[in-house]
Amino acid sequence: MRLPTVFGLGLVLVGGLVLAASSGAFDLTSADREVGIETASDKDALVGIENDQVTLNEEQGRIRCVFCSGNYEYTDVELVTITDRTPSSDLEVTDAGLDISGGTADYPSLESYEIQMNNDEYTIYGTLRCDAEFSWWDGLYQRSDSTTFTMDLETSDGTITVELQREIPVQCV
Repeated sequence: MRLPTVFGLGLVLVGGLVLAASSGAFDLTSADREVGIETASDKDALVGIENDQVTLNEEQGRIRCVFCSGNYEYTDVELVTITDRTPSSDLEVTDAGLDISGGTADYPSLESYEIQMNNDEYTIYGTLRCDAEFSWWDGLYQRSDSTTFTMDLETSDGTITVELQREIPVQCV
């Protein structure tokens, strides 16, 4: 063999060994990664919902007596507050996207509701009625009863669409 051929084979062999040998850099690395996912409570969500149990006390109501058997009426009762925390703050809560339906019991009953807006908050107020009974000893008194109203909400700011259903507990005491 000629010298250049032997020299060329030697260079190829040395080059292969250099490529196959460790360079001293990282050969293997490992990393542990964790992901934590939390959901916000209703009041802290992008569409914040605050609804506590509504308690209707006899002293706060107005008696609607029909032949001494009637009901107590409560106006402007705060049912739920909806807060817009979306980045655009362009949610719009309207009658078209909101429905509050009464519970399975006759009383308390939801007669009507209205939406009032203040900055990025929508407060839903309702007119409610509780059943009343007549007693020869006590006169007209409010009967204790409870039910749960159902709120369906559908709203959007153009990029985020929210559809949710929440329960609003109501109690006559």
